[in-house]
Amino acid sequence: MSAIPKVMQKMSDKDYFATDALSNSDFRLLKESVLHYENKELFPISSTSMKIGSAVHKLVLEPESFNDDFIIEEFEGCELNKNTKAYKEAKKAWLDCVGDREVLSVQEFDSIATMARNVKAIAGGLLQNGIAEHAFFSEFDGIPVKCKADYYREDLGVVIDLKTTKSIKDFKKSILEYGYDTQSAFYTDVISSLGYKADRFIFILVETQSPHMVSVQEMSLESIEEGRAVYSELLQTWRDYKKDGVVNVVKTTGLPEWYLEKRRGA
Repeated sequence: MSAIPKVMQKMSDKDYFATDALSNSDFRLLKESVLHYENKELFPISSTSMKIGSAVHKLVLEPESFNDDFIIEEFEGCELNKNTKAYKEAKKAWLDCVGDREVLSVQEFDSIATMARNVKAIAGGLLQNGIAEHAFFSEFDGIPVKCKADYYREDLGVVIDLKTTKSIKDFKKSILEYGYDTQSAFYTDVISSLGYKADRFIFILVETQSPHMVSVQEMSLESIEEGRAVYSELLQTWRDYKKDGVVNVVKTTGLPEWYLEKRRGA
């Protein structure tokens, strides 16, 4: 593996993902086993919700290049019955001109535009005097690492992450389910390792359902410390594997704890 310079730079998602370094999203695989991470091309993440989230990010953080990555499904003949030959031919001709841009329905774009408007109305003040969508590359004890911050305010030492969510009130469950505590610690540590101030992590949450409520929430220091402990353990697992090649993919399973508690009390 060639050395990756410790640097902050603006770069496309394509170039960022192509850079061979461990990212926060890789921890979901390392939690399963090092072999899951070694074969990460087998387990890509892709969903409609991710497309919507990416579009909201682009419209809020990089609106000037929105049309480079996304296109609204409006073309001559789009009003025709979708089962007709005329509609299918018109859509095919249009798709031939779309390129590799993501296609958004009119309804999807309307929701995305509303989410972006609401985010700017509530959290627009935070998204100033900083940089958007910059990648940071560093090294933790011989392991190349990287992160790409949605928005970074060096003046405040704040890393900001914009997330779409079904329910703001259930976000604490999402923190645990998706490892956002680990993300908070990893991002601030990668950026700090480059000499930049980064000791706070703030989420801007926007609901995907109307009326697209917005909430700004800062990760607690206690949670960041817990996330740091989790990712540090995973990094050590990866180091050990690279050193001795030993791997164990077998996990213990069994009945749910609530059921066992019930049986114990019977």
